Amino acid sequence: MLIIAEEKDAYPPNGQIPNLETDEKACVDILTRIQPLMPADLRDEVVGALINRSESALKPDQSFGTWAEAVTAATGYAQRDAARATESSQRRRDQATDGVDLVKLNAAVGSTGKTGDPQIALRDESRRWANCGMAAFQIREQLRTAGGKPARLSHDTYGAGGGEALKKALLATPASDATVLLLDCQFPQVHNFIIEVHRDGSRYLAQGYQGTYFAHWWLGINNSYSAEEVPAEILALRERYGLGRAISPEDYTTLLDGLVATISTDWQETAKQWPTLPFNPDRQEIDGIRRRSGSPTLLVEVFELSEPAVARKALGDTGVASLSELAVRGMATA
Repeated sequence: MLIIAEEKDAYPPNGQIPNLETDEKACVDILTRIQPLMPADLRDEVVGALINRSESALKPDQSFGTWAEAVTAATGYAQRDAARATESSQRRRDQATDGVDLVKLNAAVGSTGKTGDPQIALRDESRRWANCGMAAFQIREQLRTAGGKPARLSHDTYGAGGGEALKKALLATPASDATVLLLDCQFPQVHNFIIEVHRDGSRYLAQGYQGTYFAHWWLGINNSYSAEEVPAEILALRERYGLGRAISPEDYTTLLDGLVATISTDWQETAKQWPTLPFNPDRQEIDGIRRRSGSPTLLVEVFELSEPAVARKALGDTGVASLSELAVRGMATA
């Protein structure tokens, strides 16, 4: 467990942070808020350490007064781990680690300490790209780091009676040809996906899905699906909405109608619509959605990239239209 005293109002009674490995909304919300506290050169390592701490047994050094203290501690751990790796490879202390080394270190943070462990590397990749909240977060982070300058324009939650307003939000287009919108859409604790929107109306869907597929698989970059045999239903949905392709106007209309229906009444209706949506039509997933209590809502955060051309160049654009795909391709994994 990870205790942050200043979070006692958000997570009563004592600020116990949810398991950031499984609670996608908490993970995205918290990492977005504490992002300015994290050092740019060890950002991924610090994120990994905080996630590990939130899911492990309570230890004395896992209780902090503030996020600043927790991030400082996680940074210190990452720096010590980097130093140990440097010593073990007999690298001079003033020689910078390269990208491959940092990826290995990131996979080892808070774990066995053995760099290059395939199991750790797979777990780390799963956290970043199969956890839907982390995949969305990492896409924005990659574009930010590449100079895209994402800025949040709005943050609205839609529920029963808000269908038309939701449609309007998801039909938004950039203010100019020089900007791009990222619509970060979240069914709290169910799924998180990004719709990338260009001025000409082109829209791209980027996502990972916990326990099912990585963002790399959805975008057609590799075959990182969790099972040996991919169900025909999800393959058909990926063909229409994924593979890094722009969504056709007809399919986008179908998607909007389905999303509006999911928030129209209750979780029973959400479960009914889920097989038609381009997420994960697995029967077990649908049954879990059907058993949820309360009323379904969809949070839409609109981010504007004011410098998409800069990000595209930095990510080595090779003619791929989707910035989200470039971001996923640019995210190094072990």
